[in-house]
Amino acid sequence: MPRFDFGVARLRATPNKLRFGREIVVGACLATCFGMVVAATGSPTTEARSTFDEGRYLQAAELAEELATVDGLALAAEALAVYGHYIAPEDERLAVLERANQLAEQAVELDPTHAEARFQLAHAMARYAQHIGPVKALRQGFVGRSRESIEAILELDPDMPEARLSLASWHADVVAGAGRLLGRTLYGATRDAAIENCERTLELAPEEKIAYYEFGRALAAMGRRHRDRARELLARAVELPTRNHFDGLIHERARAELASLDR
Repeated sequence: MPRFDFGVARLRATPNKLRFGREIVVGACLATCFGMVVAATGSPTTEARSTFDEGRYLQAAELAEELATVDGLALAAEALAVYGHYIAPEDERLAVLERANQLAEQAVELDPTHAEARFQLAHAMARYAQHIGPVKALRQGFVGRSRESIEAILELDPDMPEARLSLASWHADVVAGAGRLLGRTLYGATRDAAIENCERTLELAPEEKIAYYEFGRALAAMGRRHRDRARELLARAVELPTRNHFDGLIHERARAELASLDR
C-alpha cells in the first residue's frame, strides 16, 4: 500500500496575490490570506523567505524562528517540513518533522485564527504521517485528523489554494492507499472530490507548477482512463517556469512522473 501524502502541498504567489511573510501562488502553505501586503524589502521576514527560496531551508528555519512571531514560526515550520520531506537524510527526517510540528503548534498557539499557521501545522503533521508509513498513520488517526485540519483552514479561508489542493490530494491519496470502497466507506474519500478540488485549485492558482503536478499525479494513480489528462497536466507543470528552489524540486518530480507514464 502506498504511503499517504494527505495532500499537503506548497504554492507560491502569483504576481497579483501575495501573502504577508511569504508569497503564495502549498501553501502550501504559507499573513493569513491572499491580498495582504508583502513584508517590506529588507525586513527579517523577507530575509528568511529569501533564504527559503534559495533552498537553504535549515538557515531559513533558524532566521524565521528567531522572529518569534506567528508568521515567523509558520515559515520556520514550513522550511523544516520541506527539508525533512525532500532533502534530509533518512535517519534525520522524523526528528526534523517533529520539530516542524512543534513550531507550527507554537504558531497556532499565538494566533488560532491564523490560516497560514494552521496550514503549516497540517503540513507538518501530514509529512510526519507520511514518513511513519500508512499502517502507523492509520492507527494513530492521522487520516481523519489531516482532513479535519484542512477543512478547518478552509473555513477560515475558503479560497486558500494550498488548502484546496491539500484537500484534493487527501482524497486522492486515501483512495489510492485504502482503495475506493474502504476510502469512501471509512473516510469519505472519493475520486470525484479529488478532481473537483484540483480543478478549483487551478482556478485559484493557474500558474502554479505544484498545482498541475499534484493534479497530474492524482489522475495518474486513478488508472489508464485518466492517463491522457494526467500527461497533459504534468507536461504543463514541466513547462511552467522554475522560480525558486522548491519549484525546482517539484519540477524534477513532475518530469519523473511524466516519464513514468510513457514507460
